[in-house]
Amino acid sequence: MNQLPRARSSVIPLLALIWFGCGNAARSPGQPDASGGAAQGGGGGAGNGFAQADAAELFSEESLPTFELSLPPERWQYLQAHARDEQYEPAELRFRGQLVGQVGLRFKGNIGTLTNCFDDQNNQTCRKLSMKLKFDEYDSEQRFFGLKRVNLHAMMRDASLIHEKLTYDLYREVGVTAPRSSWAIAQVNGVSLGLFSLVEEVDGRFTKDRWQAEGNGNLYKEAWPRSTTPEDYAAAIETNEDTATHEAFAAFAGELQSAPDAAARHEALGHWMDLDQLARYMAVDDAIANIDGITAIYCSPQDPSACGNHNYFFYLSEDQKRFQLIPWDLDATLWPQTIYDNVPPWQVTPEDCDVRYPIGNDGATLLAPGCDAFFSGLAQDLAGYDKAVDELLEGPFSSDSVNAAIDRHVAFIASAVAAEPGGQSLERWQSEIAMVRHNVPLLHARARARRHGVTPAALDLSPTTPNDFEALDDEVLTLLPSFSNPGTTTQVTLAGAADPAQPALEGEKSLLLTFEYRNDGQKPYGQWTNLALPFQGRPLDLSARTGVRLTLRTDVPRTVRVDLDSRLYEAGIEGIKFGWEIATNNEPLTIDLALDDATLPVWAHPTGDQLPVIRQLVDALAFQPMCNGRDASGLLAEGSSDPGFLELDAIELY
Repeated sequence: MNQLPRARSSVIPLLALIWFGCGNAARSPGQPDASGGAAQGGGGGAGNGFAQADAAELFSEESLPTFELSLPPERWQYLQAHARDEQYEPAELRFRGQLVGQVGLRFKGNIGTLTNCFDDQNNQTCRKLSMKLKFDEYDSEQRFFGLKRVNLHAMMRDASLIHEKLTYDLYREVGVTAPRSSWAIAQVNGVSLGLFSLVEEVDGRFTKDRWQAEGNGNLYKEAWPRSTTPEDYAAAIETNEDTATHEAFAAFAGELQSAPDAAARHEALGHWMDLDQLARYMAVDDAIANIDGITAIYCSPQDPSACGNHNYFFYLSEDQKRFQLIPWDLDATLWPQTIYDNVPPWQVTPEDCDVRYPIGNDGATLLAPGCDAFFSGLAQDLAGYDKAVDELLEGPFSSDSVNAAIDRHVAFIASAVAAEPGGQSLERWQSEIAMVRHNVPLLHARARARRHGVTPAALDLSPTTPNDFEALDDEVLTLLPSFSNPGTTTQVTLAGAADPAQPALEGEKSLLLTFEYRNDGQKPYGQWTNLALPFQGRPLDLSARTGVRLTLRTDVPRTVRVDLDSRLYEAGIEGIKFGWEIATNNEPLTIDLALDDATLPVWAHPTGDQLPVIRQLVDALAFQPMCNGRDASGLLAEGSSDPGFLELDAIELY
């Protein structure tokens, strides 16, 4: 099922640079380590050839690298207990059985991927944490495959384990500079921590590799062209820290902010950036639904005017004349419908830019990106963007291209996933991989619709008025994902509008889910579809509500499961949610579902979920028409299928 990203719990103003990781060393070379000896440099592995090896080998899909780390047990315990400090500890690194040397090891992340992995008693609640390895922390000359650092991302928001690899590759395939990505296994003191996403560090070595003739320019992390004061950009500098000046960034911002209209802002963008390359960047960003990238402009609950984005770098060429965007942190991608979809797309500037759009129940809000001078200027001429979207969807992000890439990645990491300590089951992983494949055409529809100003928010259920679907059209419906097992096909249309032979339940239109159930190999009871209808302003607190009223029918007598969708479920991916089972047929049925009567499925194993808790945080109503005609083994007869439909109308909370 679609796992909705958790909203951030706090926002820091822009020029404080949101969620900036710290990288101070825990101790310097020569200081005593925990065992009483002196910390040694990296010379121990100087003869192994890894320092001079080509980084392309490390990120190739020829062999899965394993980082063998060791440090005194008490220092490893200390590092885990103080993970949120993001301080380096010295660790010995071996690779392919050979000594590399001493490296810096620390945990890394931001509010969603590190801070939120600990409870109030400092107990770690995430199975594993992202880490950074700094090869030159204790020996400034030490390199590993020519690199100074690498990142090991825990992929905690990506159960498919392939989002970062797919999306970083897409940027690079269309000519946008982006880090290389693959996978690696990490071991500490002989114990495997499991599979991580291996992501190249964006640093001075990165810029020299990508811009060999002019790679000594200024690299900025998460600084946006808003302030006209040069000193405001100093905290964001990643290269040339001792010599960099920031007048160029301030001048870029000044041209954007002082431009009298969108046409002038577009001209300012063209002065400082390659608009064709920027169009390709935005085409990928939109196509992969990068909800946590440059278009997500978070605003502080305490100060709604303090807004800023993150997860990107700006590189300024050595001649101080051109900026280029570099994407970062792409695990929260490839979901066609999210809690961020109530925000207008960047191509649209709303009438009221003082409006803030809520994305959670903790006060976090977003500014419409079209209200930012950067996006307002870019949207002035979308011809290059439209061309880039078409080329992307027909080329590297076509269903055929993505499925071929997924096949390669699955073959490469399958054995590591099977050996993952304490990880998800292979069955769940395979289900998540199937979900990525299923999402690609939905992401295509999303990208095409958003460039015309249409968003999935048009489909959100109102929590205060009946939902009759009369105002919907087919373009909006292409954005509504209905998930199913890979063998089953589904489609969402409007009854009464698309086919006069299928009249609406009420009025002129109702929502129609058609499906054809098929077996997936010999998987018992593996035929399913799930249609989730999110609520406006989700998540909702339904503690004070009494029930749900709706009208529905099916093609033949069927059981329809209606669930309360929530991000809180322990086993939601298995379909273990509170809800109701309704006996339906081809006659319209209007029914009241009392919230107090919602139960888990009869087949469900025990979980820690409690209905009163779930009712406090509900994201959607989910509908599952059950398969008919299965035999005692849970399969349809060989060569047979079960086609049908579920029609919905007049859904309301009371």
